[in-house]
Amino acid sequence: MVLDDINLSVARGEIVVIVGPSGCGKSTLLKIVSGIETADRGQVLLSGRDCTALPAYRRPVHTVFQNYALFPHLDVTANVAFPLNVAGVPRAAGERLVHEALGWVKLQAHARRRVDSLSGGERQRVALARALVDSPHCVLLDEPLSALDPHLRAETLELLQGIQKRLETTFLFITHDREEALRLGHRIGVLNGGRLEQVGPPQEMYEAPRTAFVASFLGKINWIVGECVHSGGSRVFVVEGQSVPGTSSNGIAAGKVQLGIRPEDVLIDTDGWLAAQVIARRFLGNCVVLELQLASGAVIISDCREPLPDALPGQHVRIRWAADAAHLFPANGTIST
Repeated sequence: MVLDDINLSVARGEIVVIVGPSGCGKSTLLKIVSGIETADRGQVLLSGRDCTALPAYRRPVHTVFQNYALFPHLDVTANVAFPLNVAGVPRAAGERLVHEALGWVKLQAHARRRVDSLSGGERQRVALARALVDSPHCVLLDEPLSALDPHLRAETLELLQGIQKRLETTFLFITHDREEALRLGHRIGVLNGGRLEQVGPPQEMYEAPRTAFVASFLGKINWIVGECVHSGGSRVFVVEGQSVPGTSSNGIAAGKVQLGIRPEDVLIDTDGWLAAQVIARRFLGNCVVLELQLASGAVIISDCREPLPDALPGQHVRIRWAADAAHLFPANGTIST
């Protein structure tokens, strides 16, 4: 993947998560930072030092890979100690550092076990301890949780957050999982086709996306086709023949538009602006999910929390949303699938 004019700064002690679909350039970006690949132009600065021409082994970073990249014939201690041995750290100091690193990842009891006898989650923790053992300036994490089952993924994510907070290590984390990005990142960057479409704090990215792709990639969203009409010096948004509220923060011009409304923002209300028919209802414990069909045939989802509606399939209801909950973009904006 060719990266297009990437300009990204990561502060010391910050977690920046780069998220995007397969093939968007995430791993290429990480390889350039680590020194595995060389960019055709531009610079890589680490702690203010130009490392663009430095080989990977001389850069003050370590990488945690999706496939762990451990030495299967060595035990846990030897794997974690590997970067210390390469750097020529004295044995006594190295043993102390390895012991500390294994404590961070809660693997002291497995110090002498071969890594090929460990579970996937334990191997990933060994890889993390190896990446942290000599206090690198930055740890690069290339989809490190993708090979784990959901329970281990959540557990390891919490472990990562705890370690980062304790050590104030700088993390550049790559993933295609939007939930991981929202939970872990101090800031998130959405990469699409080699371009960073937006970078910002998780809440800002979710609630104020600048592009349709960012809006759809970072969470479930309903898309409704509408029209922007200029009237008396103001803009009016029309959907299904009805005037509806919406912000115009994305520079919407007159003409066709697409409104993105997240399921949790679609409210069932007798005073709602649009008529809809309930075509499916699913009770999920803490919420009721309604599948609704508008008069145009468009289907949208409402994720209802409290109060839970009594609406059943076949019934007619009315829906509304808050003005700032409607994300408006030109009708030709790219939408993630």
